[in-house]
Parts: sequence; structure tokens; C-alpha cells
Amino acid sequence: MQHSALRVRAELLEFLKFRVLAAQQTFFQDESPVQRRAWLERVHPKALVLTDRQLDEVWTQAQQLYGDH
Repeated sequence: MQHSALRVRAELLEFLKFRVLAAQQTFFQDESPVQRRAWLERVHPKALVLTDRQLDEVWTQAQQLYGDH
């Protein structure tokens, strides 16, 4: 199960790269975990297996890697 979660995290991070690069900081505007999950349900439902904490970690990593600094 751990291996699967790591794979999903990596896929989500790759998916977010282009979203973040296109939207920059507007992508990271405040949103609730419920709103984030609703968005993921539409665009990347595979990521819904991750916990809210794991999603927060992926969002943070995406901002660090791809955000406009």
C-alpha cells in the first residue's frame, strides 16, 4: 500500500507541474481540503486515495518546485 501511495503522489506532482506553471501563485490561493478534493475528483480522481496530509505535502512540494519564486 505504501508503494502505491508513493506512486500516486509522484503522478499527482507531475500532473500539478503544468497547472502550477500555467497559473503560478493563483493556483495556491487558499482552499479547503473539501474544495481540493472536489477539484481532484474532476481532474485527477486517482489522487483521492491520498490523505489530506499527503495532499498538503504534495501541494507544498509543487509550490516549492514549480511556483514563481
